[in-house]
This record gives sequence, structure tokens and C-alpha cells, in this order.
Amino acid sequence: MAKIRRQRRKNARPSTQPRPAGALLDGTFRWLKIDDNMRSFRAMRAFATVAGPRIGEHARAERMRGSILYIRCDSSAWTQHLHVMKETLLERLHKTPGGEGVAELRFNVGPLDEVAGWEAPPAPAAGAEPAAPTPLPQELARAFGSIEDPELRAELARLYGKFGAKK
Repeated sequence: MAKIRRQRRKNARPSTQPRPAGALLDGTFRWLKIDDNMRSFRAMRAFATVAGPRIGEHARAERMRGSILYIRCDSSAWTQHLHVMKETLLERLHKTPGGEGVAELRFNVGPLDEVAGWEAPPAPAAGAEPAAPTPLPQELARAFGSIEDPELRAELARLYGKFGAKK
């Protein structure tokens, strides 16, 4: 029995299944030829997450070539210390988003101020007073008042004070 082929309508869109946004972005980054940079930045961010603040003071991910993540340390003692922890760091990296593609860690010594850090923004000083909140216009206050969730209401008011109140 011969298989009957249907002709496709002219200019018809092909039927596709929904895909995760990450898959779309990966394809776009490949098309733009920046996928290696993206993987490198994601791996460096993953290392900062895995390392934590104590190690982060003495070591930072510098770059990624292929599947090797290069870590710059501020002293040879820290390179030795992290070399001993290499397997543990790799296990943690593989469980962290962005660190899945790292197969090897290489350590070198150099100044850390030349390497970008992924630290969280500094906390406000203990004695510093927070900025006074921007008063909401009546129209927004009424609109925010109709929101039942108090956390959402407070966050929207905070965001308005930060971005929406332009003089």
C-alpha cells in the first residue's frame, strides 16, 4: 500500500511543540556565536555560588576554555587548598545551574582585582538610615489598596519609589 502524502498549504506555518525558553535562548546564542561566552559566564557565576564568601575572598573564576574552568587565587596556598578540594567543588558545580559543563578546574596565582567578581551588592552600613519612601499618588494608592497580598503591595510600592517616581 502506497503512502499518501498531503500537500502543504502554501505559506503555512509548521506545527511545533512548545519548548522551554532556555532551549530557545541557547539556539539564539549559538546563532549569534556568543554561546561560548554565555557558558563561560554561567560557569563563573556557578563557581561563585559554590565557593561561597570565604573562598570568594581568595579565589575567583577567571575564564572557561572548552570544559576547563580556570580559577585565579591570590596566593599559592589557596591554589593548593582548592586543588585538594577539587573533587568536592566539581561535584557541587555539577549540581549548580551553569556548572554542568565544567569537567576540570585549573588554578593559577595572580591579583584578584583584575578578575570580575560575582559578589552580592554590599549591605547598607549599620548606622546609615534608609532613604525615605516616596509617597504614592492617590490614584496609585487606591490601585495598590485593592491588592490583597500585603507582600506584593509593599514590593510594588517599593519598586514605584525606586523606579517610578521621576521628578
